[in-house]
Parts: sequence; C-alpha cells; structure tokens
Amino acid sequence: MKRVLLLVSLLMLVLLAACSSSKNAWGSFTAEKTGSFDQKFYALQNTDGSNVVITVYEKGSDTEVCSFSPARSSDFWGICWEKDTYNIWIQSGDIGVLCYRYTNGQWMLDESAVKPAYIKSKYDK
Repeated sequence: MKRVLLLVSLLMLVLLAACSSSKNAWGSFTAEKTGSFDQKFYALQNTDGSNVVITVYEKGSDTEVCSFSPARSSDFWGICWEKDTYNIWIQSGDIGVLCYRYTNGQWMLDESAVKPAYIKSKYDK
C-alpha cells in the first residue's frame, strides 16, 4: 500500500511540474514590468481609458524617460525588449507586432523593422 501511495504521489508531482512549465501564452511578450537587456531601463504598462500607455524609466533613479501609446488596451498583448538593444516590441491583436526603435533617448515607431527570430509572438510555435 505504501508503494502505491508513493507511486501516486510521484505521478502527481510529475504532472504538476509539467503543467507549471507550460509555454507563456503571449510568446516573448509580457504585461508585467520588464527590463532592458542591461537593466538600464524598465517599462511599465498602464491604460488611459481605451489605450495602453508604455512608460519607460531609468532604473537607478526611477526617472521617466519616455512614454508612448501604441495600441488600444482591449487588443494589447504586451511588450518585450530586444536582447541587445533598447528597442521595444509590442504585440496587439489588431495591429500585430511592431517595433519602437530607441533613437536619441526616445522610442519611435519603426514600421520597417524586422522582428528578430528569437522574439516569439502569441501565434509563433
């Protein structure tokens, strides 16, 4: 009987571990506070009613550096940073995946940017 209980317990642990390691439903993107590759900046996401607002802060001083509104909040699925630049990618249900390129201390939409292969959208496998 002890062996059966031990086996059942072991199987439950394996099942629990498998469920907890499931892939993020948003791919590389998050709606949480997230930092740049070198942790110089971090970004927070809020809404101003119907639109999402991304605000970037300098990490050491918590000083606001830039703020932009890339999409409607009802369609927004998060952001991610490139792994070697300060470029921020956004993911939205209505406009897709777009890059906000870091130039001269500002993040500006760059519709011609090519998404790096390591950044996975909600629909990438």
